[in-house]
Amino acid sequence: MVHREAEYIHAALCYLVHRVTRRRCSEGWVHIYFVIADLGHYWIHRLMHHRYVWRIHKWHHSPSQMYWLAGFRATIPQDVIVNLPYLFAYSFLGLSPWWMELTIGLFNNLQNDWMHINVTWRSNWLEWLIVTPRYHHIHHSDRPEHYMANLAALFTVWDRLFGTYVDPESVKGELSFGIGEEVPPLRLVLGV
Repeated sequence: MVHREAEYIHAALCYLVHRVTRRRCSEGWVHIYFVIADLGHYWIHRLMHHRYVWRIHKWHHSPSQMYWLAGFRATIPQDVIVNLPYLFAYSFLGLSPWWMELTIGLFNNLQNDWMHINVTWRSNWLEWLIVTPRYHHIHHSDRPEHYMANLAALFTVWDRLFGTYVDPESVKGELSFGIGEEVPPLRLVLGV
């Protein structure tokens, strides 16, 4: 069953590439890029939640409600660090055409918006494979037990593999968001 869902996702990505560029999608690059980039993002994101790096990531978690623009709340140092795995993974693609970089960038931005939108519909089979808004909202919860939970950006397998998975079905009650402290806005934006 999971293999079929992976095929659907691959087909959707290739369809997007074809619609944007009118070129065919090669079989291997999509898988390699997304696995390497997402695994790297997982570890960078996990690092961002540790004491010494939290200041540059705190602004991202400061909104008291989830909405699609929350994904873009990032300090400059956070943007640089979080994008390192994507740049590294992109190097595996060799000298690829401009349209491939554009398509990947578009997909990454849409996926970032997607996981931060303020909807919580259930899709257990989809959450088993990729991060959904309901899945990611747990990570943004202001409950201490969720601070290091559901860190994945695209594939939920990393949370299961590295012990940071919290099943959305196990979370009781409404989630509330924010960092639970008042920090001057300028300090949040600068990450200091």
